Amino acid sequence: MPRWCDCNQPMSLELHTVIFAKKIEVKNVPIFSCMSCSTYEVLKPVKAHLTEYLQTIELSLHDPYQVVIFSDIDEVASLFCDLYKRNVEMDLEKIGDVVEVYKEERINLLLDVYQCALQMNDEGWMSDTQRRLEQLSQFHLEEHLSEAG
Repeated sequence: MPRWCDCNQPMSLELHTVIFAKKIEVKNVPIFSCMSCSTYEVLKPVKAHLTEYLQTIELSLHDPYQVVIFSDIDEVASLFCDLYKRNVEMDLEKIGDVVEVYKEERINLLLDVYQCALQMNDEGWMSDTQRRLEQLSQFHLEEHLSEAG
């Protein structure tokens, strides 16, 4: 099922770079993009994490330009980044099943990572892995395809 823009054209799912405050370049942000009117929209669960992340950064006039790889800190972005690296076609008509398969694989991997962190009694690693598991388990692509643009 395609995602439709306000201009009644289908939107595509892509990875883009977002520039924040002319000081931070955030790469690998999954967005819906309309080629017709150049509208774009960050995927909602990613947008919430991206906004939260950017709010934690305090900028001053003296801060250097920063580049952040968002797929390194957000599991949904990482999932889409891996799909792009594997040359999976991002056709919204077909991508749903592929995303679910990759999501389950990633969840299984993170469960193994969590088990390792638990055995090592590494609280920080356990907390980070749990956060990543929550991001993936709460993400359902079909919910974001059916919303109005």
